[in-house]
Amino acid sequence: MNPLDASQFWKPFRANSRRFQEVFSHHKEHSDLVEQTETLAYLIRSYAVYSMTCAALGHPGGSFSEAELLAVMYNYVLRYDSQEPKWPGRDVFYLSKCHACPGLYAALALVGYFPVGDLTRYGEWGSHLESHPDSTTTPGIEISGGSLGQIPGVAVGRALGIRRHGPDQADRMVYVLIGDGECNEGSVWEAFMAAGHYRLDNLVFIIDYNKVQAKGFVQQDMSIEPLADKLAAFNLQPWQVSNGHNVADLVDLFNTLHTQRRGKPNAVILSTIKGKGIGMCQYNPNWHTSAPRTIEAAQRWLGELWERDGHRLGIPQAFHQALGDAIHIVPPLHENPDRIVEKQA
Repeated sequence: MNPLDASQFWKPFRANSRRFQEVFSHHKEHSDLVEQTETLAYLIRSYAVYSMTCAALGHPGGSFSEAELLAVMYNYVLRYDSQEPKWPGRDVFYLSKCHACPGLYAALALVGYFPVGDLTRYGEWGSHLESHPDSTTTPGIEISGGSLGQIPGVAVGRALGIRRHGPDQADRMVYVLIGDGECNEGSVWEAFMAAGHYRLDNLVFIIDYNKVQAKGFVQQDMSIEPLADKLAAFNLQPWQVSNGHNVADLVDLFNTLHTQRRGKPNAVILSTIKGKGIGMCQYNPNWHTSAPRTIEAAQRWLGELWERDGHRLGIPQAFHQALGDAIHIVPPLHENPDRIVEKQA
């Protein structure tokens, strides 16, 4: 088995990714959409483990919490063309929590922007897959990023620019995925304020509310509650998703958002689990910035993902075993997992 050939057990739901067409729960295609999207989320996590272990770096917590959202976006919601990344009619997706790019890179590879085999070189000198996204080298990345809090403002400008291009562009949407810890940045709230002021109903903010940030818990370090009330006060329309890993619920939500062009930006509060799928990572700040450092550790993670989801979805056990065997590690330069040091005595 070639573990870098995902076409053995997954194919995109849409024959034409340039089109969005609603699939509702009473449609016969709905169960296939949900299963295929869950399979994509499983593959995103598995390939993220692979790439991060090869690089001996990465951010598993945020990459795992976003997997279902990325799967729904690229398998169902976004209009794009992986063979023509700059297609003028595309929707725009920004990853603002740029450290979680291993998940996004896996998604982009799986839908055809570049070969899955390229994930082997994540974080490597000279690779087009930097440890934070580089739009000048990576197909499918709309803007380079690193410092948190900067990209929501870019998304506001992009949505405003699309709107001002006139009615021929009016159907295009801009989506931006933001971390909950990132919402500690004042520039994020400036973007919310500007989006509400300009009534950008072609813009959707998505907040990955996974409760954990770099060295602690959001509610302890700097609470952002009551988040929905704050967003509404900034003239955004808040939507709360109680389980951001429920693919069927996400499909229903985006079906609704597709019709919600009422002169307000939409803001989705996506309640997720940091490190979803790996028991030792879930809600654990130690694994915010610490990828597996040994093949054996990665194989355990891949096995746990398979037991949780891959087995249920019909993925052969040989897949995760072969993927673990294919890992080539760059020697680690620091501890695993990263230690948390108290910021104040």
